[in-house]
Amino acid sequence: MRYGGARPTARGWAFTAVGLVALVGGLVFGQRDILRIGVLLVVLVLVAVWSTGRAVRTLELVSRSKDELVEAGVSSSVRLSVLGRARAGVRLVVEDVAPLALGGTARLPVPRLREGETLDLEYRVRSEVRGSYPLGPATVVAGDVFGLVRARRVLGDPVVVDVLPRVHPLTELTLGELGGARGSSASASAAAAPDDVSIREYRVGDDLRRVHWRSTARRGAVMVRSDEHPGRPDVVVLLDTREGAHRGRGAGSSLEWAISAAASAASHLQRRRHRVRLLHDGTYDPPRELDETSSVRGLMRSLARLRPGAPDGLGRSVTELGRAEATLLVAVLGDVDEDDVAPLLAARPLGVPALAVLLRTDDWASAPAPRESGEGAVETGPARLERARLVLARAGWRTAVAGPGDAVPDVWARLTRVDARGHQSPTPSTREVPS
Repeated sequence: MRYGGARPTARGWAFTAVGLVALVGGLVFGQRDILRIGVLLVVLVLVAVWSTGRAVRTLELVSRSKDELVEAGVSSSVRLSVLGRARAGVRLVVEDVAPLALGGTARLPVPRLREGETLDLEYRVRSEVRGSYPLGPATVVAGDVFGLVRARRVLGDPVVVDVLPRVHPLTELTLGELGGARGSSASASAAAAPDDVSIREYRVGDDLRRVHWRSTARRGAVMVRSDEHPGRPDVVVLLDTREGAHRGRGAGSSLEWAISAAASAASHLQRRRHRVRLLHDGTYDPPRELDETSSVRGLMRSLARLRPGAPDGLGRSVTELGRAEATLLVAVLGDVDEDDVAPLLAARPLGVPALAVLLRTDDWASAPAPRESGEGAVETGPARLERARLVLARAGWRTAVAGPGDAVPDVWARLTRVDARGHQSPTPSTREVPS
């Protein structure tokens, strides 16, 4: 018993069964009143099937809009525009399928629309966990006033919502304040260097002498050179995403803390007109050729969709870093030892100031993970971490150690805190201990 996708509900089947029994009983026993009741029940269900099957086809999805970048912990609006194609005498509801992480499926009642009338529907989504989530498809559900029949029809296609990691406000960072063996020289070279050149699409009024023919041929669109402001160096944010280098699960894991720290640093530096690229698992995101707006959007989407990397991900990233031309390096590292960070010293371009955040990943785990040293003795996680930090600090890196109870802005402040001589001020997280 179907018409236009309409099917009886449990109540509708019960009405149908009672009506058929009444019909048979009325005919067998010659009871006209019982026969009339049976006919009424069956006809009622048939009319409900016809009306809901017709009504479910009276709506069309005109458009769907959503915020392209949704930050974790922040509410966002989803808007649907539907067009009425005919009058409907039954109840209509638009359901937009959403995972529980976004708040679950939204059910939006639709009032009676005239043919050609457009209605805008809106609801809110919110996720506490970054990630990439499917949204939709939207479905129109029609039902009669007695709840006997329900009809469903899919409107449009599903979309993907990227929930970005949390971005924290950070204190200002000036290259001239960076201490270490190479900080001052890097600052001077950055200030004296010519303007960095980026590539963007041609806009009306651009000087044709700035056309970058190689990029134009490669991308199939006219690309021009866009000079950046002097003293605004490129930045590489190196993120250690190895699955074995992190502890904890879900939003409270060390990997999520590291991703939030990387997102905060990237956002902070991009707002100050630095060109920032993310390096993880041996891959740069986004490509260097993208313009500033596309670069920001691409980097944040990469962080939203990021998954734990392979065991050799840090090594491949360090190899790729050796080919970079950055003038500032920010590294967020998981569980590392001296051997893990030693290649960073050689891969760091000459004269490039560098910052490193090292995570006490064992604090995110229920039990520490000891590791045998080269002499066969067992070293705890804090000892390994401190040795790795000292290797970086002695090579001129600015370092800070972070645990699950440390806020990202506080850790960043420790990296940027300097004394009167321009050296990094010692803190409990960065003070050297005897080896």
